[in-house]
Amino acid sequence: MFEIARHEFQHQFRDGRLTIASLAFFALLVSAIVSGWVQHAEAQRQHHAFTSEARAQWLTQGERHPHHAAHFGNYVVKPELSLALFEPGLRPFVGQTLWLEAHERPAFTNIPSEDDQTLNTGLGVVSGAAAVQMLGSLLALVIGSLAIVGEREKGTLRQALSQGVRPGVWIGGKIAGLASILAVPIVPAAVIAMVGFLLIAPADTRSDVGVRAVLMLSTNGLLILIALIVGLTVSALVRTSRAALLLALGLWISGFILAPRLASTLSSHFAPTPSLAEYNAAVGDVFDAGFDKRGGYMQQFEALRVTTLEEYGVETLDALETGYSGIRMKHLDAWSTEVDDREFARLQEVYGRQQAIRLGVSSISPFVAARSVSQGMAAMDWAHYQDFLTAAERYRREFGYQMNDLLQQRVTGERWEMDGQNADWAKVEPFQYHNPSAFWAIRQQTGFLMVLLLWLAASWAALAFVTRRLRP
Repeated sequence: MFEIARHEFQHQFRDGRLTIASLAFFALLVSAIVSGWVQHAEAQRQHHAFTSEARAQWLTQGERHPHHAAHFGNYVVKPELSLALFEPGLRPFVGQTLWLEAHERPAFTNIPSEDDQTLNTGLGVVSGAAAVQMLGSLLALVIGSLAIVGEREKGTLRQALSQGVRPGVWIGGKIAGLASILAVPIVPAAVIAMVGFLLIAPADTRSDVGVRAVLMLSTNGLLILIALIVGLTVSALVRTSRAALLLALGLWISGFILAPRLASTLSSHFAPTPSLAEYNAAVGDVFDAGFDKRGGYMQQFEALRVTTLEEYGVETLDALETGYSGIRMKHLDAWSTEVDDREFARLQEVYGRQQAIRLGVSSISPFVAARSVSQGMAAMDWAHYQDFLTAAERYRREFGYQMNDLLQQRVTGERWEMDGQNADWAKVEPFQYHNPSAFWAIRQQTGFLMVLLLWLAASWAALAFVTRRLRP
């Protein structure tokens, strides 16, 4: 098998076109990695400056009513791991910035695709991961699809089989040789990327980044191996190089261009996501009307007045020695939180159905599964964005409670007017967020990982089946 692999490697590289293609592919990968490295460094600088400025604005807003300060809000930015220089994931379509203000769950703003419409077609997304997944798989499909049928057309396949070489051994050598050819541009580029990941990553995250990087790069390598095996299967089935090449290109277009669009279309049709305006309107309706036999806010407002009078043993709200306006705002936020959590749980069910649809489509396209895993390992998939959103929402609720508590402590009765100071704003701790561990990310991608492994097993079984029936 080793001799067959070595012969295949040498034979293929005698063709100057493959050498040129490999060099061009390597140059593209390196340029994408370097470009991603530069963009990541600039993005990190901008994020740090933006976060520092937003914090300074919060701390120096001066005299202001605490509730107005809560509406003034805080800006937070989703932190990125160094792997984002290779795999930007959902960043072009989701963004990274959140504005946290009173009463409303945050939503991402400053989305790149809103400014650059080419991103919506996929043409504007140039990254190392996209190059490996799209072009690497295309190269693997093409050279795989021509490997066997080319020997059949030249008559060398008959010679190889007539010498008593078992088809399984022969095809194993073919796979090893062609995989070595594909490794020539990809492995050095992967080493360069890995060095970049670890150099940029903070020291306390390097072990986690290393695990994520190995899994991300291995996933992309697995996708290329699957494409190579599928190409070889095609090559064993057809009789001419032209037919093999057309079929390989058809499979690539179907699996790498049409399948992701199919997943998006099916998700939009069978599990449509409400717009932010629709979501907020639904929350507002439930907030006013109530749910589960609980009245809306106006009914609760009256009940709160009665229970507060009873709790403090006074006859009028003006007789309270604490601020009823702060109590009322705390209750408003607590009710708003219940309503929002209820509606958000329904939204999560929609996301779950969309994920199931994508998982289903990945059964006909390993690219969909590999892209999902790659984004997940880079912490740039929807699961990581959701985790960040959850942490930001928890922080928003905490500093909102602090503002309401100021109002309750600083006034009495039904008084509303008061002013907080910069010293009050400084008591709100800055937002801190750390990406989940690599093992958390793996759990989120278990389904897609299993699909990739099933694709590998199925494609290998198909190749073994057609190889046993291989004819010159």
